[in-house]
Amino acid sequence: MLKYVQLPVYFILITFSQSQNPKCRANNGAPGQIRGKIIVSNSAGAWTDGNGDLTQQGGQSFGGTLEHVVQNHDQIKFLAYNNVPPGMPNVKTKSNSKGVIIVQTTQNIDAASWIVHTVPGFPAAKTGYSWPVAENAKGHILICLTISESQINAIAASLLRAEPLVHYNDIPETETVGMQYFKKLSDGQFPTVPPYLSRQSIKTAAQAAVTVNVYSKSAASRYEIYKRVIVKALKKTIKVWSRRDNKLKGDCRVVERNIRLIKSPARVGDHDTNLDADLTNWAVSDPGNIFCLIDRPYAKNQTVQSAMAVCIDQADIFARFNDIAAQVEDCPEKRMLKYVQLPVYFILITFSQSQNPKCRANNGGAEGAFRAILYKAPGQIRGKIIVSNSAGAWTDGNGDLTQQGGQSFGGTLEHVVQNHDQIKFLAYNNVPPGMPNVKTKSNSKGVIIVQTTQNIDAASWIVHTVPGFPAAKTGYSWPVAENAKGHILICLTISESQINAIAASLLRAEPLVHYNDIPETETVGMQYFKKLSDGQFPTVPPYLSRQSIKTAAQAAVTVNVYSKSAASRYEIYKRVIVKALKKTIKVWSRRDNKLKGDCRVVERNIRLIKSPARVGDHDTNLDADLTNWAVSDPGNIFCLIDRPYAKNQTVQSAMAVCIDQADIFARFNDIAAQVEDCPNFFIVMI
Repeated sequence: MLKYVQLPVYFILITFSQSQNPKCRANNGAPGQIRGKIIVSNSAGAWTDGNGDLTQQGGQSFGGTLEHVVQNHDQIKFLAYNNVPPGMPNVKTKSNSKGVIIVQTTQNIDAASWIVHTVPGFPAAKTGYSWPVAENAKGHILICLTISESQINAIAASLLRAEPLVHYNDIPETETVGMQYFKKLSDGQFPTVPPYLSRQSIKTAAQAAVTVNVYSKSAASRYEIYKRVIVKALKKTIKVWSRRDNKLKGDCRVVERNIRLIKSPARVGDHDTNLDADLTNWAVSDPGNIFCLIDRPYAKNQTVQSAMAVCIDQADIFARFNDIAAQVEDCPEKRMLKYVQLPVYFILITFSQSQNPKCRANNGGAEGAFRAILYKAPGQIRGKIIVSNSAGAWTDGNGDLTQQGGQSFGGTLEHVVQNHDQIKFLAYNNVPPGMPNVKTKSNSKGVIIVQTTQNIDAASWIVHTVPGFPAAKTGYSWPVAENAKGHILICLTISESQINAIAASLLRAEPLVHYNDIPETETVGMQYFKKLSDGQFPTVPPYLSRQSIKTAAQAAVTVNVYSKSAASRYEIYKRVIVKALKKTIKVWSRRDNKLKGDCRVVERNIRLIKSPARVGDHDTNLDADLTNWAVSDPGNIFCLIDRPYAKNQTVQSAMAVCIDQADIFARFNDIAAQVEDCPNFFIVMI
């Protein structure tokens, strides 16, 4: 006979309920024989003793929250999932997820909650409250989030990758109209093709809403969820409380991306817990303020299992779990890793003072801009430009692109085409200058520029569409053959700390780096930039990258960079951009005769912009314009994509740089005024 230590049950509640709706309840009704420790949204400064025993429904938070799950109520409906469904022993499932989605069906009432927990066989639907007594000896977590009903579809989208066993659902379809992911979840229709990873964001239904990011991965992904999903998404070290196998260890090889294992035993307030009997798996970020509950332990076999992590970004919740995580195990000894070589892409990062690499103003002057976009229509040698301090309309470029002087990008590239002791750069282009007929996997073109002067943080990233340009250190030389074609050049002034995130996205796009003289002293700790500059690339999943950077301005602009490898087989417009933005997009791009516009999914359309079009008072057309871009509908996002809207890009690497800024969006949305009609879709009867 085994002797168990009684372990704490942790409760987290965000927002409260009213008497007859499904919101989370305050600390006057939490299930359990052991009284767990609880934190609620209006009192999260310390762990508080649960108000009642978990074995009794009355007087405790989760007993109250589950009142109309375990009993009937005409206007409270729910969906419950559990890998150990109540009353169904020895069921084999692919998932380890447990939870309940509860909604109120009363007309004109928007009330819902999502409970995520670790308790097998609980709660049983409509048969009365029954806490499994065998779980008293074990440690558990129960989280309740009060949400609006509109958040349910995003939750379902993540759950689809985790493949949970839904054992009860009586939510009427009238409550979930248009929620395609919830429909698939309730019907058990799980995807069998990429993407194998999902990231969804929801917010709690409170005035001070809390952001909750939900990450999930399918078994087919072969991803290790702690390192390959959570650390990659958070871009931080995490401290992990979880049972372990003898294969996965702590990992301190990557600066600021460690996995540190929390020592056992530990303390939850004044309760003891230990990994021998605690069934919870959770992590906190370092630095904060993120707490994640994960449904799989830190073990090697979860790479071939579906998994999900619910990550809450809230300082008090983080602080409570970070207290438990006070003691971590030492880092294991480092081992040398052997990497496969990878082609890299190039990003340009610039600043604007007389001798530094910031983006330049329209006249090429050093008063600078934190961002500049130049659109050169076919047949024009002076493009249309918008800069950060003057983006209300397209402005004529101040000088000819064939000449370096007097125009923005000639000034920005001054120390790329000529020597400067303290300006260094990395350049990538699928058609490198002076190297004809080179075969590459990528279509990306760009430059990353940094200033190496001590104590100066100055950098820029140039993304463009011009083949064979710019040539390094040999003088300014615009390729005259490109005058007849349409091109876009984007310059973003950034801090040097953003370079590593850019490089992380470029690794998936596999660009050809044809020049790099940035010294390693400038990129210490930037592992992705190191791999990019050395041509080291991954050959295993994940095949998709999403990175966020910000421009170096007081009113910083967010730029999201999406990239995918050729092995992914993803179609970047629909499977990456539309999926990430969760909006319709209007696309300007050359097309093949295979991919058409797509209006099948409400608010997730792909609408093709009509050609010809107008950039200010310049004409452009898809026969001669080499640019591929999109705007969201509704705004305010503009994306530059390095692959055309064609079927063959599903087997090619690709990248999209998406800028979230109203004026930039408005300028390109003007060009996108006319779109083609939606194609007719039909069903063929065989």
